[in-house]
Formats: sequence, structure tokens, C-alpha cells
Amino acid sequence: MSTQIQLPEAKPTFQQVEQALINVIKAGLYYRKPKDGKFMLSYKERVKKLRQAEDPEKHVEELARTIFPNECKYNQIIDDYKSWYGRDPEILSSIVNLYKLYYKLAKDHFIKKEDIDAEDFLSSI
Repeated sequence: MSTQIQLPEAKPTFQQVEQALINVIKAGLYYRKPKDGKFMLSYKERVKKLRQAEDPEKHVEELARTIFPNECKYNQIIDDYKSWYGRDPEILSSIVNLYKLYYKLAKDHFIKKEDIDAEDFLSSI
């Protein structure tokens, strides 16, 4: 009998996130999204900020934690993108792949309702 050892899933690297961002841009170009439009400029800006970051690994993790503070937010965002880009499967697929990477980076830091201490916040009034 052989015993399989479950290795913890490796966290995505900043290079994987950068490639996923570039794939979103390629999909946008494929569907002729305006290069000066909000969609293309926002992903271009993310690549630029990542490339300029002093610590790119920390940058992508902090961005992921900001985008996804909890599981509910992840599901909501994915549902929104499905409704917005359902007719552009290349864009939708590339965005879902990107957000899966962000999810993997953020999930260990999700806020749980039972861990929220409102009194601690209120005591600083």
C-alpha cells in the first residue's frame, strides 16, 4: 500500500499573476476593446504597478487581500464578471483565471464574522 502525502497548494507567484493580467489584456485586444477605454487601461495600470513594485510578491498578495476580504466577495465578483463578459468567452476565461490566482493568495487571510471585534473599533472613539 502506498500512502499519498497531500502537499499544501503552492501560492501563485507574482509572475503567474503578471501573465494572467497580460492574458486579460490579450483577450481585450482580441475583442477590440478600446485601448484608451476603462477596461484596457485598468489592467494596463495593474501590470505597470506590479512591475514597479519594490516587492512584487507582497504587492500581489496585498492587492488580492484588498479585492477579496472574504469568500462572499469572491463569489459576488465572479458572478458580476459572468454577467458582464458572458458574451466574450476569452475575456471571461482570462479574468476568471486571474481572479482564481488572487483568491488563492487571499483565502488564508479571509475575515470571518466571528473574528470581527466591533468593540475594539468602537473603543477608539
